[in-house]
Amino acid sequence: MTLIRTVLMAAALLGASAHAQGVVGKPFGFAAGTTGGGNAAPAAPSDIKELAQWLSDDTPRVILIDKEFDFTGSEGTCADCACCVPSSNTCGSSGQNAIETSFGWCGSSPNVTCTYDKAGTKGMDVGSDKSIVGVGSAGVIRGKGLRLTGGASNVIIQNIHITDINPEYIWGGDAISLDGTDKIWIDHVKISLVGRQMFVTGYESSGSVTISNSEFDGRTSWSASCDGHHYWTLLGLGKNEQITFARNYIHHTSGRSPKLGESSYWHSYNNYWSDNSGHAFDVESAGKSLIEGNVFSNVKTPLTKENLDGVFAVSADDESTCSGSLGRSCIPNVLTSSGELSSAGDGVFSGWLSDEGDLTLMPASQVASYVKAHAGVGKLGAGDYSSSAIPSSTPAPSSSALAKRHGGHDRHGLGHIPHLTEGGPGAWHTPGPAPSWSWRTIGVRSTALPTPSPSSSSCAIGKPTAGPPRFPIFGDLGIF
Repeated sequence: MTLIRTVLMAAALLGASAHAQGVVGKPFGFAAGTTGGGNAAPAAPSDIKELAQWLSDDTPRVILIDKEFDFTGSEGTCADCACCVPSSNTCGSSGQNAIETSFGWCGSSPNVTCTYDKAGTKGMDVGSDKSIVGVGSAGVIRGKGLRLTGGASNVIIQNIHITDINPEYIWGGDAISLDGTDKIWIDHVKISLVGRQMFVTGYESSGSVTISNSEFDGRTSWSASCDGHHYWTLLGLGKNEQITFARNYIHHTSGRSPKLGESSYWHSYNNYWSDNSGHAFDVESAGKSLIEGNVFSNVKTPLTKENLDGVFAVSADDESTCSGSLGRSCIPNVLTSSGELSSAGDGVFSGWLSDEGDLTLMPASQVASYVKAHAGVGKLGAGDYSSSAIPSSTPAPSSSALAKRHGGHDRHGLGHIPHLTEGGPGAWHTPGPAPSWSWRTIGVRSTALPTPSPSSSSCAIGKPTAGPPRFPIFGDLGIF
């Protein structure tokens, strides 16, 4: 009896310690200095209503996600609503149909009806000065994403799994969306089974952002590319954004991994891309992207061939090129069973920002094992790979560039996605030989696509507003 009581007391103390812990580590890269809820007392909301209230208010908070918060069904369903079969869906129930929008995205595609969950089509609003932290491996938000807009700043999202957002349907919803933000740190997050983008930034600058140690799991039974891989992965559209993308695991995707536009800066290092049946990087001419020390394994097209002036993908021959601009050697990428990754755009360092701080990089030979062991939820205490940091202002050879960390079956029948614990189309071009369906047709319509706002219709997605033609951003749908 005494032994049982001792064990119970130890478990209670461990639980209390976990609940009181809050954020683990400190942000690095462009989001360095982000404090989130700061010294606010960590607290766990009791239900989905309280969670939504806490996220959106003006109070600095450390919000603990200590269980699964399931939003499916919480706002009702849109039954027998207007949808369509886009030209990408050549595989029937294994593909993605699209929810029709009030601005007519479906165009002349064959009309069908569908039933989807309303909660997923608009993310929860998140205000400034928030830390959203999962406890252990229990933190799951199901059926609804997070939406940071309108000046939201100083936000930390750590150790949560966002999943099951109308994965059957294009326009079903986004997992994390930013538009007009600053100082955002996304760390040890897992995203799976979403209808649209896993992560997206809108046309207003999202400021300084770091995405680290996170898993983007593209395995799906509803694939826009009809091959069990998710197409809509990472999309950056904002101007003058500064994004550090480090030590992430991106797997089973088929495109937009990432798609980068506008005059933004993305520094992608020590990430592991695995099993991509389409393309990884697709960078518009105005974007600037430094790609170093990454591993691409079984990636068909690591980098599309258009608009390479602003892309510097480091090879073994380019190690010394960074010295003049960054004060250190670059780290070469490694490719296995993958397409070509070759771009040494002279324009990438033009105006390259100097406030990314001191970074710590590991050689690409160690990336895959490290990332698989550390990226995603429930791994905050998985161990440390530490060595001397490489300050951005101090030259160092790549051989000494090592890393240091800071800091059942689901309802769709996709295999092991525990319920409470752990966690194509639309491209602006078609890389390589044209497939039997057209990514261009799905992604861009000849009709104007203005920014939507919520429609008065209970089931309509988006509503056009006056103004110049643009791709739709954050209405009740997510982003294009």
